[in-house]
Amino acid sequence: MAEWIAPVYDRTAADVAAGAEKCYFSAETLNRIEGNLQYLADLLGAVGAHTHSWTSTDFLRLSDMQRILANLAAVRDAYYALPGSPDIPELPATLWSDVNAIEEITAGIRELWQRNQDSLKLYAGEVYAGGMGVI
Repeated sequence: MAEWIAPVYDRTAADVAAGAEKCYFSAETLNRIEGNLQYLADLLGAVGAHTHSWTSTDFLRLSDMQRILANLAAVRDAYYALPGSPDIPELPATLWSDVNAIEEITAGIRELWQRNQDSLKLYAGEVYAGGMGVI
């Protein structure tokens, strides 16, 4: 299973104007996005997720962004998104706000999954709801 890396979705227009490094596509950013999508696809059993391992000499193409957005849609369809999560951006999805949306959606799906896992209670290896009585 891929390793989860904390998403970055706090980019602002001021960051862009200041030329902040987090506002540029880099191999690190793309590997984080694709790795997190692969992590969620593996975790949730989303089918059809295909990711790419980026190097500093790779160019982001339209087909790459189509794949990333398709993976995001597959993961979102396999589980739930937090209320208030942004919509999946439309192509070309290269604005700072689009990348924020992609990473915020992945963060929300993982957070919701983690909350649900934390609320499960096990008794003798079986999940129970905490109620009293005989079934």
